[in-house]
Amino acid sequence: MATTGASLETPKRMTRRRAETRRRVMAAAYEVFAETGIRDAPVELICDRAGFTRGAFYSNFASKEELFLAIYEVEMRERAERLRGAVEEAVDRAASGPVDEVLREAGLLFMESLAADETWYLLNAEFRAQALRQPDLRAPAAAAERRFHEALADILRNLLDRLDMRLTVDPRSAVVTVVALYETMLERAILDELPDKADSRYLTDVLPRLLTALTTAGR
Repeated sequence: MATTGASLETPKRMTRRRAETRRRVMAAAYEVFAETGIRDAPVELICDRAGFTRGAFYSNFASKEELFLAIYEVEMRERAERLRGAVEEAVDRAASGPVDEVLREAGLLFMESLAADETWYLLNAEFRAQALRQPDLRAPAAAAERRFHEALADILRNLLDRLDMRLTVDPRSAVVTVVALYETMLERAILDELPDKADSRYLTDVLPRLLTALTTAGR
């Protein structure tokens, strides 16, 4: 499906009414996607939940995939901003403590920012599978993911600068590595039906240690 169209209108050019319409459609879509998955979500149900017609849907989004990408951008931008604030607070609280403990707490915060809940992870996994199958989805999906990774890399750089440390690999490679392992570990926790996925030993112990292993003292 095409992923270009009316939804590429920039926020600065968008009227307040149009922005509110998009917000309501996106909020409704998140609920429906969570219930049925992206592929099986009826556009009519999304419109009904949002209180709009199909015309309002298609004047803002060319497809459900484009709609999900818009949700992804908002979700990940908000997660990155929350992470930035949380990491800064963690560094301030532990300014006089051991660097390893600061890095471990920061590592846990990074993990939480990637997929705060199982539902969001499953939606991401479904969309990625669709993007792999549909060539026209690959570029926009990769671009959206890259922007999130770059935001995480920037947060990581700032954190290490404050600790007078540096990465042993380039920041984006570090983020891509941690994210890939995180997703593998979370998938394992889901398949193993662990009662609390966030408390998996892999997520709370192994991955923060990996982040520490990718850093060294000095700039």
